[in-house]
Amino acid sequence: MKSKFSIIIVVLVVVCIILLLVAGTRSVEDEIQDLTKQSFSYKDKKPGGCYALFQVLPHLYTNEPVKVVTKPFSLTYKKNQSFAMGEESLYILVTKKLYASEQDVTDMLQFAANGNQLFIATTEPDSLLQARLAVEADTLDGGFGMPVSTQHYINPNLAPDTVFSRKGIAAGRYFTSYDTSATTILGTGIVPDSSTGRAKPNFIRIAYGKGAVFLLLNPSTLTNYFLMHEPNMASLEKQLAYTYNIPTAIYWDEYYKYLNGPRGDFSEWQVLMRYPAIRWALWLVVALLLLYVLFEGKRRQRIIPEKEVLTNNSLEFVETLGQLYYQQGNNRNLAHKMVLHWTEYIRTRFYLNTTYLNQAFIDTLVRKSGLPYAAVQEIVDSIHHIQLSEQINDKYLEQFYKNIHQFYQNTK
Repeated sequence: MKSKFSIIIVVLVVVCIILLLVAGTRSVEDEIQDLTKQSFSYKDKKPGGCYALFQVLPHLYTNEPVKVVTKPFSLTYKKNQSFAMGEESLYILVTKKLYASEQDVTDMLQFAANGNQLFIATTEPDSLLQARLAVEADTLDGGFGMPVSTQHYINPNLAPDTVFSRKGIAAGRYFTSYDTSATTILGTGIVPDSSTGRAKPNFIRIAYGKGAVFLLLNPSTLTNYFLMHEPNMASLEKQLAYTYNIPTAIYWDEYYKYLNGPRGDFSEWQVLMRYPAIRWALWLVVALLLLYVLFEGKRRQRIIPEKEVLTNNSLEFVETLGQLYYQQGNNRNLAHKMVLHWTEYIRTRFYLNTTYLNQAFIDTLVRKSGLPYAAVQEIVDSIHHIQLSEQINDKYLEQFYKNIHQFYQNTK
């Protein structure tokens, strides 16, 4: 026993050392990946997070508290009355790819139509949302994947050459089609589609009902890495300057950034596997379980003997009770008891109605029981005789008992 325990301890120590070495080793590729891997989470302080944006939001709106939403938009819209019926609220959604259900898109647009603003920053808007808003964006292969993210704003109060940029992160995409009657271009990005490069719209405002929908195809401009670069915090002020000065409520979406497939709910398992520490802890648990099965899988408990099945002693009870009636000489009463027990058996065993023991009953019982017609006919005739007779002699009672007993034995 001690030797087994020692082996387990040694194996666990070796596994822990290997995991620590692997987790502690960071290559140059890992550091580069930190720039390209964008979570857009309000808790993430890494380059691809939105911690800086979330901390600045209250100061941009006179210290208005920001409410974090972690459920689908349709569920929040359905259950939160103030959220659904309020006006001049701001809902901010930042994610790389936006996948939403049909009901989510419907409720989002109804939210905007009620007099609220929906601010969506995503590289790939949901196709259903694009169709409802009559907008189209270029594909990922459209030449907009520059290693430098640039953002310019269409504002006459700004100098024409005012551009905010940051090297090392992609610049997102741009719009190729939109409804000019309801759309206002707010910002552009530099697209390398020619030798000189041209500015194309990547930030628009769409009037919808009493509110508006903002679409920004360059969510990298909202990450920590972009905003913390010299004057780029002013870029955030320019983007949010088009929203309400004093919104009645500010909502930050933390749900859709974790979706990995079209129009489906993400699982808690996928969220857990995003964090390296939790991921290594889970793998360590799996390794420990495998070791436990390997060393402790031998059965130690004795095999539990099978318990004998209880037997049905109802027929024995009836026979014992019949002996008592027979000793008292009350044959008619005993015969009636036998008839009642037989009809009850027919009802529970063959699910037949025993109110009328007629020809139809006999035919059905013969078919279900599989007994000869003559045997069933004799029992039914005896029952009719017992019900009409005042006295039953011993010989007739004995023959009736034999017929019923034979019936029970053949239908078990």
